[in-house]
Amino acid sequence: MTAKILVVDDEEGIRKALVGYLSRTIECEITEACNGYEAIEKLEKDDIDLVLLDIKMPGISGTEVIQKVKTLSKEIPIIVITKWDSSEISKQVVDSGADYIPKPFSLKIVLAKVEEKLKAIGKFSAKQI
Repeated sequence: MTAKILVVDDEEGIRKALVGYLSRTIECEITEACNGYEAIEKLEKDDIDLVLLDIKMPGISGTEVIQKVKTLSKEIPIIVITKWDSSEISKQVVDSGADYIPKPFSLKIVLAKVEEKLKAIGKFSAKQI
């Protein structure tokens, strides 16, 4: 049972780093989105198990994507990764039920949080080396 992860960030370098690291360490299928519009489109048509999401993006923000996930009646774990470390944004994220990791971040911390969330829904499988 392979986990399906959606990585959403307007910064291509960050997206690629997350995708590369996760695909090397866990059994997963990763989809990328470079903005909130693309993320919502993928969430509406694909069965996604976990979302890694930036907050500040052009167009639709990450907080709007979180609200859309709720309106789709999907119980998808969301991990917000953002450099916007204000108490207001932190509160919005926590109140929405999402987890929060500030940028700059350690890929090991992201992996630990992804592992925790996927284990909770029975979708975690480490890559065999």
